[in-house]
Amino acid sequence: LAPLNVIVPAQNTGMGPEKTSFFQALSIPTKITKGTIEIIQDVPLITAGDKVGMSEATLLNMLKISPFTYGLVVQKVYDAGTVFSPEVLDITDDDLKARFMESVGRVAAVCLEIGYPTIASAPHSIVNGMKNLLAIAAATEITFKEAEMVKAYLADPSAFAAAAPAAAAASDAPAAAAAAAPEEEEEDEDDDMGFGLFD
Repeated sequence: LAPLNVIVPAQNTGMGPEKTSFFQALSIPTKITKGTIEIIQDVPLITAGDKVGMSEATLLNMLKISPFTYGLVVQKVYDAGTVFSPEVLDITDDDLKARFMESVGRVAAVCLEIGYPTIASAPHSIVNGMKNLLAIAAATEITFKEAEMVKAYLADPSAFAAAAPAAAAASDAPAAAAAAAPEEEEEDEDDDMGFGLFD
């Protein structure tokens, strides 16, 4: 059965006059132009859902028209005892990269928690170690190149006042949200009037 409508366009077929009877049998209007058969108007040859006859198939082959494509539509995929939908196969390199980076983050988090150094957790361990060193340097007389800026800030915070407005604006929104949350909790407590769920 034809999956779609097929229309033969008006064209010069390049075939000799001896094929005229073939076109007449299919009710295709033609004329002879310069010794070749010319189809003078677009002709609906096959309607979707109809059976494609031998004559129609032959004509399409003669005109080198291939309107149909056939293939498989995958409904489900079975692999090693697992059945899944074919959308699983429509993954991109970005999807794989995102999943991989998510897994690396989880490995790093587990390794940091149990104190087991790996390539994934090493950068985080180094940063955490640097924070600890800066905290020690700020509380003692020990100094090193990276700690000098922290000590300078602690010695004279007004020197960094230019950076303060931008930082304050960025921190205002989270602070306002945090302040609103306790107020909502207080309202909830008023609503239950001191009675617990199982009283």
